Amino acid sequence: MISDRKIILRLSFPAVLQTVLRSLFIIIDAYWVGKLGSTSLAALTVATFIVWGIMALGEVIATGTNSLVAQARGAGMLDSAKDISTMNIINSLVYTFIVGICIIPLLPFLYKLINLSPDIASLSDEYLKVFLFGLPAILLLSTITAIFRGYEDTKTPLYLLFIALTLNFVLAPLFIFGINGYFKWGIAGSAVSTLISYFTEALMGYFILLKRKLIFSIRKYKFDFASIKETFRIGLPIALNGAFFSLIYVLTSRIVSEYGTVGFAAIGISNRSESLSYQICVGFSLVSTILVGQYVGAGDYKKAERFAWKTLLLSIMVMAVLSVILFAFSTPIAKIFSYDTEVIRVASIFNKITALVLVFSACEVVLSGAFAGAGDSFPPFIISTPLNLARVPFVWLFSQLWGLNGLWTAVCLTVILKGIIIALWFKKGTWKNKRSKLLNVTQSGVPF
Repeated sequence: MISDRKIILRLSFPAVLQTVLRSLFIIIDAYWVGKLGSTSLAALTVATFIVWGIMALGEVIATGTNSLVAQARGAGMLDSAKDISTMNIINSLVYTFIVGICIIPLLPFLYKLINLSPDIASLSDEYLKVFLFGLPAILLLSTITAIFRGYEDTKTPLYLLFIALTLNFVLAPLFIFGINGYFKWGIAGSAVSTLISYFTEALMGYFILLKRKLIFSIRKYKFDFASIKETFRIGLPIALNGAFFSLIYVLTSRIVSEYGTVGFAAIGISNRSESLSYQICVGFSLVSTILVGQYVGAGDYKKAERFAWKTLLLSIMVMAVLSVILFAFSTPIAKIFSYDTEVIRVASIFNKITALVLVFSACEVVLSGAFAGAGDSFPPFIISTPLNLARVPFVWLFSQLWGLNGLWTAVCLTVILKGIIIALWFKKGTWKNKRSKLLNVTQSGVPF
């Protein structure tokens, strides 16, 4: 019999690597765009804040699909899993196209809201319009990889993303700086390279799903209101939470703008410095969604809860190690992204502050995944959203007292509060009565 730890490690290793590789897209872009100057890096930072919200809204279907496929598999309802997967591949394309079209007219308003200087706003606009044009391609890959995870396959998404990352590594400098005068698109080139890479791997993933008979042909697509309603019930609260999270960064960016390019660039560096830790937490969160979803589908709530806590414990152990590394090497890590002495100094302090709260971030992210797997994604939303909103007055107050250092301290304080509250809420166990109503056939058994 396989031990709990081996099950978690077997799933988490490729899942964590996958999310780490995904974060490298941002790091690669930041590395090359940073060579265009601090203004371009600041513009990419602002664009990234907005992209977080866009991606969060776009992943409604991917999040719901992951949970529903995992639950259906745990219940032994494989045909239902195929139906949901096939339907949501098409639904994700339609939905994300609508999201992209709706957001483009809002971009000028967001730039004014942040109080961006004209040069930074112009560069951010170049990046975001290209990104939004190709949004369906990016989020199609998210849905396809969610289907693989629902079937307990975390290796294939890793292989797909590795190929995409390799392609992006080659294409990013080509489209940013050009070659022999061609393809010299600057910051917009980084968006182009990302879109091409994601779309290529989305197509590969789709045909692999077909070959393994994990989905039906899209020619058999049929719209089922009950399934899409259940998909949105699970995915929407988490998506809104992510969107609000991004919006709060947009609002706080207005305060950051008072500190000029140094403030934006330093926050961008700190976000990228912690991106490895955050993506590792996301990887463990995906494992938590898989295991909790499958055992909830099988009706074994005791094992679902046990796996959630054990997955969290393992992630906390990893975060403790990374916290020490980020704190001890805060300045060398900051130097990777900038040559500006003042930017490096401020970013180094931010990195030290971040290192102190990584464990609490793990609690929030991993247990949010557990809630999603159980089909109860509302608690993370009502916990995180008010505290994310509280960042605005906290950031304003703390920045008045301690400048940029106070600003980042306020952000990290909310991370601590969210981590503690979500752990206490999960312990209450109210998620145990949120099993999907689509599983109207009760079967005994376990997924392993």
